[in-house]
Amino acid sequence: MTDSNTSRSGLTRYFPPAQWLAGYRAPWLRGDIVAGVTLAAYAIPVSLAYAGLAGLPPQVGVYGYLLGGLGYALLGSSRQLAIGPTSAISLMIAGTVGEMAGGDAQRYAEIASLAGFTVAALCLIAWLLRLSALVKLISDSVLVGFKAGAGLTIAMTQLPSLLGVSGGVIPISPGLCKLCGCYTRRCELP
Repeated sequence: MTDSNTSRSGLTRYFPPAQWLAGYRAPWLRGDIVAGVTLAAYAIPVSLAYAGLAGLPPQVGVYGYLLGGLGYALLGSSRQLAIGPTSAISLMIAGTVGEMAGGDAQRYAEIASLAGFTVAALCLIAWLLRLSALVKLISDSVLVGFKAGAGLTIAMTQLPSLLGVSGGVIPISPGLCKLCGCYTRRCELP
């Protein structure tokens, strides 16, 4: 093994884009720019919605997408992958931070920011220790259950406003029955 191969392998270990940047061709640039603009057109409204779902100001969602994307661009191994906040993360932030903040909006934003930086630090540590192999140990049924639960929670938070029923977010279990009954009678949810 030559010294250049050894240094290159060390570089790609800590800066994975070096592997695909070496093979990047100029004709791909136009398509990549179109893809970047298309992704931005999708990501901006989605990031605003996810920030609202998490109970944070809209600009926080944009910064979350921007910083997540830049972080993955520098440390990620695929040039075709887009990364950013998700509805499940937004719901988990809203559910956990809301109780800890006690109704104080400033404290809510501070705790949510701290949670974001903590997750970023843990991701960096996991990347340095190459812990991605642990993801393969999570069974598909657990992932499907988590996604189904997140989908139901999102649906129950959006259905009242979609159907014109006032009352905001309702719990899933009694909420569906109340929503069906209220929608037929046009009443307000508790």
